[in-house]
Amino acid sequence: SSCVQVRRPPSRAAVPTGCPGMVAKAKVSAKAAKGISKKHAPVKKIRIGILVGKDFDPVKKNTQWPDFPQKYILTQEDWGKYSIDVCTALKMQQLHPDLLDIDIIPGKEITQKRLQKNHVNLNFWYDVGVAMLNGSKPHVEEVMRCHRNPECRLDPSWDYYDWVLCKPRYMEQCKKAGIPTIPTVVYKSGFDPQQCMKDVQRLGWDKFFVKVGHFAFFGEGAVHGKTEDFLGKRAKDLDAYAKANKKSKVFLLQPYMLKPNGQVFDEVRNFFVDGQWRYSVFTHGTDETDAGYYQEPEGPRKAACRALAEKVYQEVLKSATWQGKRQTPLLNRIDIGVIPKKGGDSLHKTDNTYFLNEVELIMTTWLDRYSPISVQDVVAQAAVKHALELLVGLLNAKKRIPDGASVKKLVNTLHSRLGPFKHLKIKA
Repeated sequence: SSCVQVRRPPSRAAVPTGCPGMVAKAKVSAKAAKGISKKHAPVKKIRIGILVGKDFDPVKKNTQWPDFPQKYILTQEDWGKYSIDVCTALKMQQLHPDLLDIDIIPGKEITQKRLQKNHVNLNFWYDVGVAMLNGSKPHVEEVMRCHRNPECRLDPSWDYYDWVLCKPRYMEQCKKAGIPTIPTVVYKSGFDPQQCMKDVQRLGWDKFFVKVGHFAFFGEGAVHGKTEDFLGKRAKDLDAYAKANKKSKVFLLQPYMLKPNGQVFDEVRNFFVDGQWRYSVFTHGTDETDAGYYQEPEGPRKAACRALAEKVYQEVLKSATWQGKRQTPLLNRIDIGVIPKKGGDSLHKTDNTYFLNEVELIMTTWLDRYSPISVQDVVAQAAVKHALELLVGLLNAKKRIPDGASVKKLVNTLHSRLGPFKHLKIKA
């Protein structure tokens, strides 16, 4: 159930009439009680906010919490009725109920005030990009303030969040590290159709793809097609695209990356939880049925994709921070593009071409349905440890936390229960 608790007022003791002494005593007790400040009473639990809002990305069938709250069902479709973000938060509620109070926060309820009441907040889904798709301008601005304001204690924190969401930041870093990527022209001052066509012709690309490179996902803000069409009958489409995306500054221009059979490249999506590679899922470039999504089987393709993803992850670890300090992220997804040398099938082939397509934050699809593990169980336990790490960092940096002294005692108790971990030392 939700962490919102309804406190019932204490029942009034029945005082016998005709007993003035007892009445007087009751009045004194009531008067004394009024003098107790609830504000300064020690808190008994660590409050962890979890930002949710997926209406897709389901858990494995029949593995959701039996008393799944109706409030969090956003669709009756099987592909999203019991989404992984809420299921994981509900699992967290069961792990340490004596120490943790899990505040499940749907997207529309996200405010700075709500987040600041919690001791720390973890974002499982709802970020600025989602707000842009679903909300009004004031809502988008408030969600942006939640991300930028360190007093909201929201993870991922702003700089690391922006390092991933502003794609050129991680792409340029990975390229310098020798990691193969899609050839890309980056525009950082808006989109100019004429400059785009000059670059496409200079590079000799017969087909190209342009997308917004900051705060965009699910193909939002994209245009693509044949170069000859944009030089002729589709010339006005680029002008319309520039006009529709005039508020955006960052754009990526890339060639079509096609398999020899003419289809768009496939991907192997690698998932890292709490610093470790945990599983990978194959996703077909064009087949969106269950036949196009499956747990990546053992073999040379899986090994090659994992090895490249591990290299990319080292760059993630260099850039991931929390409130200015280095911090291992709770979850990342690293998508490796795959193109076979011949035809369209890359499984069990040793001569495939591999490249980094995308780095994703925790706010992405986790694909539990195709995972060999219970993702909600694994991430729930990792999230409790992650929240502990964040709180230790805040306490050691002497950052302001509500109920700081009480929280420190609770953090020590949780640390002893989970570990203790060598990398965590709580300063006196």
